[in-house]
This record gives sequence, C-alpha cells and structure tokens, in this order.
Amino acid sequence: MLRAALFLALFALPAMASGAQTCALGTAEARLRGVDVEAALFTNGNLFYGNQTTDGSGYVTPLGENALNGQPRSPVFASTLWLGGKVGGDIRASAARYTNFVFRPGQTGADHVPPDSTACAEADRIWVVSRDDIAAYYAGATPEADLAEWPVHLGAPVLDGDGIAGNYDLEAGDQPAIRGDVMAFWAMTDMASGTPFGETAAGVDVAAEAFAIRTSPFRDETFYRFTITNRNGTPLDSAYVGLHHDFDIGERTNDRIGTDTTAQMLYVYNGTDTDPFFNGAPPAHGVVVARGPVGLANGRDDDGDGTVDEPGEPLGLTGSALYALTCPHCTSGDPDGVFQFYNYLQGRWGDGSVMRANGNGYRQPAQYPRTRFLYAGDPVSGEGWSEVNADGAGTPIPAGDRRGIPGSGPFRLLPDSSTSVTFALVYAQGTDRFDSITHLRSDARRVLAAQASGAFEPSRVEGFEPRQRPLAVSRPRPNPFREATTILIQAPANTAVQVSVYDALGRRLSVSDAETPEARVEIGRGLAPGVYVVRVEGAGFAETFTAVKTR
Repeated sequence: MLRAALFLALFALPAMASGAQTCALGTAEARLRGVDVEAALFTNGNLFYGNQTTDGSGYVTPLGENALNGQPRSPVFASTLWLGGKVGGDIRASAARYTNFVFRPGQTGADHVPPDSTACAEADRIWVVSRDDIAAYYAGATPEADLAEWPVHLGAPVLDGDGIAGNYDLEAGDQPAIRGDVMAFWAMTDMASGTPFGETAAGVDVAAEAFAIRTSPFRDETFYRFTITNRNGTPLDSAYVGLHHDFDIGERTNDRIGTDTTAQMLYVYNGTDTDPFFNGAPPAHGVVVARGPVGLANGRDDDGDGTVDEPGEPLGLTGSALYALTCPHCTSGDPDGVFQFYNYLQGRWGDGSVMRANGNGYRQPAQYPRTRFLYAGDPVSGEGWSEVNADGAGTPIPAGDRRGIPGSGPFRLLPDSSTSVTFALVYAQGTDRFDSITHLRSDARRVLAAQASGAFEPSRVEGFEPRQRPLAVSRPRPNPFREATTILIQAPANTAVQVSVYDALGRRLSVSDAETPEARVEIGRGLAPGVYVVRVEGAGFAETFTAVKTR
C-alpha cells in the first residue's frame, strides 16, 4: 500500500481548471554563461530584457570588462522572437518588442487545449544543464535539480540511454540532449495570453534551447534554437520567423546597420571611429540565421549543397528590415500590430511598401532595384548600397539608434507538425570599426560551417554504465489528457506487473495487469477531471507519478 506521506506530497498539486486559456506573464529568469559572454533568458519570447533586467545589462560581452561609463559591455539592449503567417487566409503574428508579450510558459500540446494558470505556473521555469553537471553526476555527485528534473513532458530533448522512447530516466542512462557545453531549456505557447495580440496569435508551441560553447573559437557567441509546432488545428501558411534586435554598440545613437547575405547575418557597427563607451576600436555585433526552418520550394539552393529544393532543405536569411530613427515616417513608429510585424519579417516596410536599394530604402524611385535585404552593400569597401554609401556616390546615412529584424521564410506548418530555426549572436572587435566588421563576418561564416558540419548537434557524455533495470516505465503520454492516456512498460517476459490508479483520497480506482515483455496500458477513460496517482509495480521495482485529466 502507498504511504500516507506519499499521498500528501503528491496531492499537494492543485487540480487543473478546465477551459481556462489565460495565464499570467512568466516571471522565470536564468543566465546562460559561456567563456566570455552571459545572456539573460525569460519565458515570454523575449531575451536579455525583462523582469528587473531592463538597464541594458541582459547581454554582456566581454565579461569582466566594463565600458568607460562603468557599465557592463552590452552590444544589444533587447531581443524578441517574432513569428508571423496566415491561418485560413488571415494574417497572424506572435511578436512583441518590450511589453505586451504574447508567449506564456507552458505547452498547448497535441490535444489543442491551452494550459490553464496552474499549468503555466508550473512551467514557468528555465532549466540549465551543462556537460560538467552530467559528468559530475556520473562521478558520484548528487544530480543538480535541473538535471534531475529535466522536463521531457514539456518537450525537453533527451538522449536515450534506457531504450524507452519518450521518457527520462537519469539512473538508467538517459541524458539531456545538450547542444554545446551548457544549455538552457524552456517551453512557451502563444495560446494562453488573453491579450489583444493573443487573439491574433499564430497558434503555436515553442520549445526553446539556448546554448553556449565553452571553448575556442566560440568563446563569445551564444546560440538560440526554437522548435515551433502548429497547435491551431489549421495549416499555418506563408510563415516567417525572426529574432527582433534592438542593437546598442556603445553609444546607442551612434550606430549603423547592414546585412551580409553571404554570412546570413544582420549586423550593427559604429557610425564613427571612436565611441565614448570604448577605450579601443568600436566592436561589431550580428545576428546570424545559422539554420532556418524547412522552407517551401523556391527554386534556390538555400543550404548551399548543390541541390535545389530537395526535401527537408532548410532556409537561411531571406529578408532583413529596419525600423527606428532613419525612417520614422515608414510606419506610425515602432511596429505595433500583426500586419507591421508580418511585413518586417518578409523584408518589407511596416506599411507593406517594398524596399529599394537607394537612400533609406523607403519609397525610392522605381529605377532602383527592389530588395528584401537592408543595406546589403559592403561598408568596408564602400561598394554597393550601405549606410556609408546610400546613393552610390558615397553619401552616408546619419548614424542613430538601430532596431531591426532578420527573417527566414516562407514555410508551411500543418497541424501538429514542427520545424526548427537556430540563430547565433556573434561579436568581434578589430583595429577599427570597419576591421570589426571584417572579423565579424569571419565569425559568422565559422558559425555557418560549424552548423553545416553537425557541430551543434547534441552528443552523449561518456563514462557511465546505466544500471540494468528489470522494469522500465514511461510516463503517461499525453499528460495532461482529456479522454485517456497511455503508459509504456518493458520487463522480462512473464513478469507480473500491475498498474494501479488512485484518487486524491488514496482510494484505488482501478488495477490492470500488464502483459510483458512490452505492454501499452491505457488509463483514465471514464474518470472525472482531476489529479490522479498512477503506480506501476513489478520485478521488485515500482514507479509512482501523477496524471492530470482535464475537461
């Protein structure tokens, strides 16, 4: 029989409300730290800015080195995930800048029921695990909480070690699927915000992975991988994704912006040879689309492997746009609404106008070529359309505050299908502001080469032989569930295994015998909504966990 103490602990969880689709803004915050970079992470779709981190110190590189004003060196003030597309012909967008965030912690899941406030609160957490954490556990240390509680139920990736797909059993050899040397994971959905923007959201779940590599040559880079799953029950068409960036290289009113299409990068550099925030030459900072989503056929060789439109071909950078001081009349101001968000993601102006490679790019004469890439010329050589050569005659654009978006698309997501996109943040400091751009391009191309080689794929930490367990049990999937859920069991043939379901008072409601060596046991059908305890017993082992049924 189960001990009373076990039930007191398990049933301290409140029952999930039914039908609730409004969650509070997430408050979780974590720091991802590389060798010479540190980034603040949040659970609302925003990066580097939020909660109490609002002073530009949310992304710092190099570490241990302050600007002349005594503040940490931060090349970017804020960054936000943007996603836009069409659902049934209507434009939808899940995007924000510094407030009115659409994403909430948690997952809607395959049953298409958005999480309620309790589920959102439980998911309002960022798990951070390093390869050193796993090695220390294998050496005999008590596992760190984030390692022990890796949230596979929210989509956290796992390297299988026990031969059971879909579960996470650290003792049996499962590991978090860490990219790089340290990785953070959190889960979001745009279907539970209850905000005006939420009413026109794209209808997706997002599993977020942020990682850093603690060796050269990526000592001051960070990486962000977002897996996007369509949960609105209708295809998401003509979709684009991007990482909005409010750049600040030193003095924020002294910046210029550009695009390097060969490096898949939107970047910022200083408008003058000196900056009051730096002793040395002003650095440069960029956002690289290291790997875009799997795109629609477009007649291009997007991944550069020599084959056009092969199945599963990922996109790269397909557009870049700017808003802020250089073109205050292009919109009513900063983008504010689904149409402006969606237009910028495509490499257009917020009002839908096309960009032309001359001047500031807005409503230029038709004699100038249309482009989806903002200032894609070379400011180092002075060739092409750039902020130092706006008209082909060497006329510069006045430096100022720069906010922009690199976009990737279009792509299509069928209901419950997924795609992933990876962004890299790169930083370089040369002998002068233009030399900083040269070094930045080299860093960006190194990122692309590493991505193409598979260097960012997860790999196991070796040095551990998992204990062979005669009973292996996967947690219920789905969980929470609406009708019924399923448990997978593996045990030696002819092993007596029982699955029992208990209510909140400790009363056993049902018991099922599993047929080994492999069994699928369905539970929950006919039960009222609520929280239940499931106990699997056999071969001298037992597993106990909760299952939640919603209306």
